[in-house]
Amino acid sequence: MSKRRYEGEQTKKHIVDKAKILFSQKGYVSTSIQDICAATGCSKGNLYYHFKSKEDLFLCLAEQNFTEWSEQWEKISSEYESITEKLYAYGDFIADIERPLHSIEREFISTVGLDSEAGQKLFAIINISFEKFKKFMSEGIAAGELKNENLFELTFIVSSFYSGLSRYSNLMDKDARKALFHKATTLLLQGIGTRNEK
Repeated sequence: MSKRRYEGEQTKKHIVDKAKILFSQKGYVSTSIQDICAATGCSKGNLYYHFKSKEDLFLCLAEQNFTEWSEQWEKISSEYESITEKLYAYGDFIADIERPLHSIEREFISTVGLDSEAGQKLFAIINISFEKFKKFMSEGIAAGELKNENLFELTFIVSSFYSGLSRYSNLMDKDARKALFHKATTLLLQGIGTRNEK
């Protein structure tokens, strides 16, 4: 990689890192391009060289977050055999990670509209994770560990279950969060697991 390209990548990373902090603190709408320029020390021209708009910058950040999250989870899940073990590990994983942009994603969608190009791009980014989780649920059904329910509905319910827990348990300390997610997974498996079936 040439020095110029390396410096460009470093500048882009610096912009993304600072924008993540600003979006997390102020929200999407309240964070202006001027705010991002001030935080990064970049001119508007330099910022627009790397990102064509604030929407483009947010989408880059969202994609980066989902990719990192997905790679971490795939590494962790590969250490477990059964879907039951993986669901407990998933609960621990979700309890541990911080998702400062979680609520900002909804603000972004309500601002740009789901039918807009930017809204569809964010939906596509989120959908990659959903499809991976759907595959995970499918494996549980195929292995006979999960009830043979409608795959889309089961995936939507379970992913929303953990997402909701993550959102509302943010104020707890890490140990309390982990205990809550462990108990929640036990209760979830009592409903969707097959071990209790006769």
